[in-house]
Amino acid sequence: RKKTKPIQQLLDELDKPLYERRWEDVNQYVRKTSKKAAIPEGFQSFLEALEDSDGYFVGAKNKDELNEARGKLDQVIELCQPGDPGDAFLRQLATILRGQLLWVLGDYKGALYAVQEGLRCSGDTTQLHTCKVLLEGTLCTALCTEALCGAHQLKVGDLMHSLDAYEECLRLSVDMLQRGQAQSLPHHPTVANVMKVCLERGPLVAMRVGDASRAVRFCRKVLQAKMESVLKDVRHLCTVSLASILLFHVSNRSYAPAEVSSLVSGTRYVPSCLPEESLLVCTLAKAFIDTWAVSVNPSLSPTVVFDLLTLSLVDLKLHATLVECLEDGMRFSTASPHLWTQFALALTSNGQVKQALAVFQECVSQFQDDPLTLLTAANFAVGKGERPDLCVEWSNKVVERFKGHFLEARAQFLLGRGHWVLSEQETVSHKRQELHRRSLKHLKVAAEMDGKDVGYSFHLAVCLAESRQLHDAKREVQHSLTINSGHTGCLHLLALILTAEKAYAEAAKVCDHALQKQPDNFGLLDCRIRLDMAVDNTSGALASCKAALALWRSLYSEEGSRLIDQVIQDEHSMSEFDTKLQDYTNLEMADPDLASDTGSSQFTMSGPRASVSASNALQARIWCTVADVFLKAGKTSDALSCVREAQFLAPHFPSVLLSYGRVMQASDNEKASGELYRSALALQPTNPIALTLIGQLMYHSKRYDQAEKYLQEATAVDQLNHEAWYWLGEVFLSQGHKELAANCYRTALDLELTAPLQPFSVVLSSLVPSSL
Repeated sequence: RKKTKPIQQLLDELDKPLYERRWEDVNQYVRKTSKKAAIPEGFQSFLEALEDSDGYFVGAKNKDELNEARGKLDQVIELCQPGDPGDAFLRQLATILRGQLLWVLGDYKGALYAVQEGLRCSGDTTQLHTCKVLLEGTLCTALCTEALCGAHQLKVGDLMHSLDAYEECLRLSVDMLQRGQAQSLPHHPTVANVMKVCLERGPLVAMRVGDASRAVRFCRKVLQAKMESVLKDVRHLCTVSLASILLFHVSNRSYAPAEVSSLVSGTRYVPSCLPEESLLVCTLAKAFIDTWAVSVNPSLSPTVVFDLLTLSLVDLKLHATLVECLEDGMRFSTASPHLWTQFALALTSNGQVKQALAVFQECVSQFQDDPLTLLTAANFAVGKGERPDLCVEWSNKVVERFKGHFLEARAQFLLGRGHWVLSEQETVSHKRQELHRRSLKHLKVAAEMDGKDVGYSFHLAVCLAESRQLHDAKREVQHSLTINSGHTGCLHLLALILTAEKAYAEAAKVCDHALQKQPDNFGLLDCRIRLDMAVDNTSGALASCKAALALWRSLYSEEGSRLIDQVIQDEHSMSEFDTKLQDYTNLEMADPDLASDTGSSQFTMSGPRASVSASNALQARIWCTVADVFLKAGKTSDALSCVREAQFLAPHFPSVLLSYGRVMQASDNEKASGELYRSALALQPTNPIALTLIGQLMYHSKRYDQAEKYLQEATAVDQLNHEAWYWLGEVFLSQGHKELAANCYRTALDLELTAPLQPFSVVLSSLVPSSL
C-alpha cells in the first residue's frame, strides 16, 4: 500500500509550476508522483478546479467551465478532514477560490462570505502560488464590498473596509513582484491585473469616502517601489491616476508632501509643493509614452497624459514648455483633433497667435466633419486670431452641414459675433449696416434656439443697444437677468442703457449692485465714475478713482508707482499732486519749441518699453479716467500729472494720446494737442474720436475745409457720434450752409438723447484681474 504524500509538500513542490500556470508540468508531476505515493483525492480535484478557473482575471471564462470548477471545489471542501493540517490548508485555499468564482458569477454576498471565511484561516505565505490565491481573495473582498455598498446592501461606512482591502492588495502585489523577480520568474499576468484594478478602483473609493490624501498615498506606494519590480504599464497608470488626483481633488492647503519619493531612478526627490509634484508625475507619465508603445494598451491614451500635462503647466504658467511638449506629442496622435486644438491654444497662451491661427487652419482642413473643432477654431478666429472672416466661414460650415445638431445654436452665435466684428472694421456705411443686420439676425436665431444661454441673450442685447434700439435691448437684457441675476455684464449693460435714457439715479443703483457682486471689475468702476461726473458729483468721482487705484495696487503691488502711493495716502482729496514727475518717470522734453508751462506732448523715456503689460495698460486707463475727472473740475495741472503717468505706462495707446491731447487743449496748447491727436490717428486711422477732435481743432483755427473733411470722415466711420455731428454743424454754419447745419444739429440732438456715458461695447471687454 502506497504512503499518502502530505498536501503541504505537494504544494511546495508544485509552487513554481502553479504560479507560472504550467499545467502540463503540473499534470506530469502528478503522474510521476502517483506511481510512488498516493495523492489525496481532494488535492486532485483542487488542481483540476485551478486549471478550469485559470485566468479569469486575465480574460473572460465560459460560465459552464466556471460552474464546473465550483463543483470540484465543493467536492474538495467535503473531502478535507477537519483535524488534518494539510487538509485544513487545502480547504482554506478551496474556500477562497470558490468565493472568487461566485464573484465572477455575480453572487457578491456569497462570494464575500466565502472569501472572508477563507482569509480568516492562517496559512503558509512563503509559496508564491498561495500568495497569489490570497491576493485574489483580498481583491475579491474589496470588489464585493464596493459592489454591495453601491447596491445599498451594505452601509457606506463599509467602504473603508474596501479601501483597506485595496491597499493590502497593492502591498501584496508589489511584494509578489519583488519576490518573483528575486527568483528570476516572469511577471504573473494576474498579479499585474490585480495591481491595475487596485490603482483604478482604490483612489476612487478613497475619493468616495472623502479622503483625497489617502488616495495620493495609495498611488505613491507604487511609485516608491523599485523600478524593476513594477511593470511599466502599471507605473504609467499609477502616474496618470496620481496626476488626476493632485490636479482635481487636492488643494494647496490639504497637500502633504511625500516623505520619501524615489520617483526618478537612482535619485531621491521630494517635491515641496502641490504644483511641483503634479508637474513631476505628469512628466513621468509623458516619459513612459515617449519610450514605450502605449498602443498595446488602449486604456493608456496619450491624449489623457497630455491633457493632464497641459493643466499642470498652465497652473505654473509655463506656456513655452507646454508648447514644446504638445508639439512633441503630435507624433503620438496626429489624427486627434483634440490634441491639435490643445496645441493651438497653447501657442495662443505663449503669445504665438499667428502660429496658432495656422494650426487651427490646418486643423479645420483635416477635421471638417467635427463641428466642435470648427467652432473652437471659429471662436479663436473672432477673438485672439483677429480674423472674423474665418470665423464666419467656419461657423457657416457648421450651420450648413449640421442642421439640428446641438451645436447649431453656438454656430449661429459665432456667425453673429463674426459679422459684428466685421461691421466694426468696415468703413463703407452701407456695407457696415448690412453686416450689422446679419449679426442681429444670427444672434436672434441663437437666442431663440437656446433661450437658457445667458451669453446669447447678452450679446444680442449689446448688439441691439449698439444700434440704439434701446427698448428691445432693455427687454433682452432683463430677460438675460432672469436667467442669471448675478451676470455683471448684463448689469453693466442695463446701467448703460439707463444712462442713455438719462436715468442716472437708477443707473447708479444698478452699477452699485453690480459692484457688490464683482468689486474688482474696473469697467464697472469706470462707469460709476462717469455717473458721478454726469451729475457733477466731483468728490464722489474722485473717491471712486481712489478706490480703483487702491484696487489696482492691491492686485499688482509689485508694479506700483509713487504717484499711486501718494494719491491713496491722501485721505482728504486727490488735488495738490506733485507735478514734478521727472523723479520717477524720467521724462525729457524732445522738442523745446513745443514745451509750455504745462508740459509737452512729445517726450522720450530713459528705458523705453518694448511692450505694455496688461496691468500697466489697465493702470494707464485708470489715470486717463482720473484726468477726465480733474478736467471736469477745472484742475488742469492735476489732470496733466495723471496723463503724464498714463503715457509713461502706455506711450503708444491711442486712448492715452487722446486723453493727453485733451489736457493740452484745455491748457490752450493747441499745437501740442494737435500733434497728440495726429499720433493717435496714425495708430488708428479710423478712430472716430481722433477724427472729431482734429476736426474741432481745425474749426477753432478757422480751417473750415479741413475741419469738414475730418468731421465728415468721423460721421462716416461712426454715424452715432453726436459730437462729430455737432461740430460738423458748426463748420457748416460758419461756411454759411444753414440748412446743412440745421440737419447736423438735429442729428446730433437726436443721437445725444440716446448716447450712453460709456460705449455699449465696453461691457464685452471683461476688465477683471482674471482676464488680464
